Order: sequence, then structure tokens, then C-alpha cells
Amino acid sequence: MADAFTGLKEQIIESPTDKVISKVKELINSGVLKPGDKLPAERKLALEFGFGRTQVREALHKLEFYGIIKTLPQSGSIINGLDINTLDGLISDVLNLQSYDFFSLVETRVLLETNAIRLCAERWTDRDMKGLEKAHANYMRDFDTSNRIGSDFAFHRTIAESSHNPVFKAMLMIVIPDIMTIYQRDRICAPNPDVMNEHQMMMDAIKNRDGEGAARIMAQHLQGVLDFAKSKLEQNNN
Repeated sequence: MADAFTGLKEQIIESPTDKVISKVKELINSGVLKPGDKLPAERKLALEFGFGRTQVREALHKLEFYGIIKTLPQSGSIINGLDINTLDGLISDVLNLQSYDFFSLVETRVLLETNAIRLCAERWTDRDMKGLEKAHANYMRDFDTSNRIGSDFAFHRTIAESSHNPVFKAMLMIVIPDIMTIYQRDRICAPNPDVMNEHQMMMDAIKNRDGEGAARIMAQHLQGVLDFAKSKLEQNNN
């Protein structure tokens, strides 16, 4: 059994994307790249690392997702201005992320989002509301398109941002990528007018600063996928 788990771990770490991340880690640890330095262009990294631009792009997106690099308009990607030990620890964490089961991911999402929207309703500013309205409008626009899932998560992410608790957003951004992958793979998030209505109800509750009402709607909104995840877990355990 231990050998099986060891093999699985090796397969995860040895993915092309993680190999690119490991090479970036080596450049940082060796001092070739320092906090604040600009990363070479994708094409140059692909040539130097011996991988395709797709793998390099995926690695850079993952590093940006976890705050290790950031992209500046018209400047490209730069290493975040953190100390070397912090950067090393963050990259090690990214390389060793555990694959959690779907039910645990969704259950955590429900706990995070019901509390995040409660705080959002209580704390939003005029600037937050502009962002919320834009994210909501984008979702409504994309409802019948292939961009629906991305716009859906963008709306939820904006709610977390508007809670003014950065930990909620950070934790949500950890669980969302795996949930999104499963959504797309299993075609869970089909167009549903009820979902669109619930988004509107959430917006109304937020605007009215009704934190408890917003939390109830969010819980209702996520109940269907929570029930689905629970049924999948029970099937796997039988």
C-alpha cells in the first residue's frame, strides 16, 4: 500500500507543469531570479526548460494563482516581492498540494461562501458594488455560453473579495480550481434558470445589507452540488 501511495505522489510531482515550477524554484533558490525580477517570456522559458509553451503557461498561471508571481500590465510576469524563504515555502506547498475528495472540497466551499457573503453584505463599499454588478452582468451575459462556469466562479470570487477578509478569498481560491475541474469533467453545472435567479437574489440581499438572508440564499444555491457530492462519496464508499 505504501508503494502505491509513493508511486501516486511521484506521478503528481513529475507532471510537466510541476517540473516547470520546480525549475523556477531552482532559479529562485540559486539567486538567478530574485523577488521583484521579471520572468523571461514564455517562449524563452519553454526553450530553456525543454517544455512546450502550454506547459510553461499552465505553470505560470498556477504560480500567479497562489501569489508567487504577479502579472503587471505591459510589463509581463514578475516574482512577488516576498523573502526567499517565504517564496521557497510557497512553491513547495504548491508542488505538494494534496488531491482532496470532491465532497470535502464542496463542503468547505459552502462553509467559506456562506460566511463570505454574510460579511460582503455587511461590509461592501461603492467600489465593491461596482465589481459585484459587473461580475453579475458577466454571468448573465455568459449564461448560455461555454464561459458560464468561469463567469459563475468569478461572481463568487468577487463576493469573497468584497467580504474584506482576505483569508476567505485565499482559502476559496485553493478549493475552486479542483472543483472547477470536476465541474467541467462531469458536466455538473448545466444551464439552470434557478441558478440565475439565485444569483439575482444574492445581489438583492447584498445590496440591502441583509447578511443573514444572503447567507441563506448562498446555502440554498450550493445545496444541489453538495447533495450531488455527498451521493458520489456514498457511491465510492459502497
